[in-house]
Amino acid sequence: MTVDEVMEVLRPLRLEGGQVVVHSSLSAFGRVDGGAVGLCQALCRLVGEGGTILMPAFTYTETLLPLGPPRGRPVSYHLDLPVSREIGAVAEAFRRLPGVVRSSHPTHSFAAWGRQARDVLSTQRDNNLLGPLKKINLMQGHVLLLGTALHSATIIHLAEERLEMPYLERRTAVRINTSGHEERVVLEKVPGCSLAFDRLEAALEPGKYLSQPLPRGEARKIPMRYLLNLATSALDRQPDVFLCGREECESCARKRQALA
Repeated sequence: MTVDEVMEVLRPLRLEGGQVVVHSSLSAFGRVDGGAVGLCQALCRLVGEGGTILMPAFTYTETLLPLGPPRGRPVSYHLDLPVSREIGAVAEAFRRLPGVVRSSHPTHSFAAWGRQARDVLSTQRDNNLLGPLKKINLMQGHVLLLGTALHSATIIHLAEERLEMPYLERRTAVRINTSGHEERVVLEKVPGCSLAFDRLEAALEPGKYLSQPLPRGEARKIPMRYLLNLATSALDRQPDVFLCGREECESCARKRQALA
């Protein structure tokens, strides 16, 4: 697909001038000219400078200190540190794009582009890691899922914070500060595994969001407030709803202990 063809596929989602949090799988588009960079260019052209694009640029895999026995020395966060591999190639390409700015959170940084980019990122603090999502939510923004499921939707972590779930953790990470020195940063309310967010898929009402077929998947633009309210209600009814069933998941094992 050319960049223009990507734009034509996504145009029915009405992205122009919008405030969108993007979670994307490049493979859902098949072959794209320019790869992840081409997809990011298409998104910027569709949204336009009057809108805002926000993407996770998380590095927690590399920068968090382990809770158990050391498993190697953590990497110190800095603005040029690549995005964790599991976050995806599109997020890594986006944070390197001209005009994109990135926050300095040591584990959950965000990258943003557009008129409100700096204002959105300025809301994030070490102990308010979801600040940019809260800002986009106040702006009546949308979650844009491009070939991905709800387990990618970071906004759902905000429901956990809203209800003060006991399994949100205190963790320590490492960062290079503005003086160029390494520092340890104590973080509060750090979220964990999100695989079970997919359980909300059955609760989504088709008329509440826009969807568009992709060559190898589906694109969906979901109002953040709608998704956040769904997640909050589900979590309020069943506090363990977002715990995955994998025996090897250390994050969800700690969540079970906290809920018990």
